Amino acid sequence: MIITQTNRLQLRHINQSDADFLFDLYNQAPFIEHIGNRGLSSLSKTRVFIEGIQANYKKYDFWLYLVENKLTKEPIGVNGLVQRDYLDAPDIGFALSQKYWSQGFALESSQAVIEHARQLKLKKLLAIISPNNTSSIKLIEKLGFDFVKQDQLAPEEQTVNLYQKTLAE
Repeated sequence: MIITQTNRLQLRHINQSDADFLFDLYNQAPFIEHIGNRGLSSLSKTRVFIEGIQANYKKYDFWLYLVENKLTKEPIGVNGLVQRDYLDAPDIGFALSQKYWSQGFALESSQAVIEHARQLKLKKLLAIISPNNTSSIKLIEKLGFDFVKQDQLAPEEQTVNLYQKTLAE
């Protein structure tokens, strides 16, 4: 199911055919360094992870989406909204495969996700960024998010920077 499109990209629901790509993406060194190890140590664990994503689409009416090239349908990364138990609003989450960095895809897909959040009538969005992830911090600030605090938001999590963006009524 396609959620939204931009000039170059489309964002769609993640499905089981994306397992190989997600396994690779979630195991790239920068992903693990800046986002964390999500335990996708095998394709079977990745398939179970995808089942969880699909359950969240039903529960929240949003979650992470696959970002793909609109023309070739080649997967580029993920971008979407995640509702965490310990936050009062969804946070935007994105990760691109390293070979697609510095081409504007993170900005383009994030702008589409923010517009999608407006269509869902969300009042605000949050962003959680590792303090040493300067590229993502620059992107979040470019998207109009404001720094709120640096904190350990959940007991099992690392210290992160929390950002907030109020969406137009």
